[in-house]
Amino acid sequence: MRSKGGFILHLLVLAVLCHSGHSLTCYDCADSVACSKTTVCSLNLDACLLVKAEPNLFYHRCWKFDDCNYNLISKTLGLRKLEYSCCQQDLCNRNAAARGTSSTALLLIPLLAAAWTLCL
Repeated sequence: MRSKGGFILHLLVLAVLCHSGHSLTCYDCADSVACSKTTVCSLNLDACLLVKAEPNLFYHRCWKFDDCNYNLISKTLGLRKLEYSCCQQDLCNRNAAARGTSSTALLLIPLLAAAWTLCL
């Protein structure tokens, strides 16, 4: 008869193997400031890319983290002036302007609370 410990060990190994195959989910839009379309990246694409280029162009897509450098991104997208960021969490390549707005709101909440307290 097998022990319960061996069965649990097998379950843990299986869970780790299943989780290691998880693909990244990124926003996937070209020339769009506000992107809501998502895609599951292929296993060789392990990063989400956000590019802001002139004049007011935004690219959201799956990317290879090792290829996250200005020269390769510029050459691949055919852009000269650009800012970019690569990240490795699901849906982390959201529009930078939208992220700034939400973080700004979080900074303003304590100030509004203090002003409210002083006015009472």
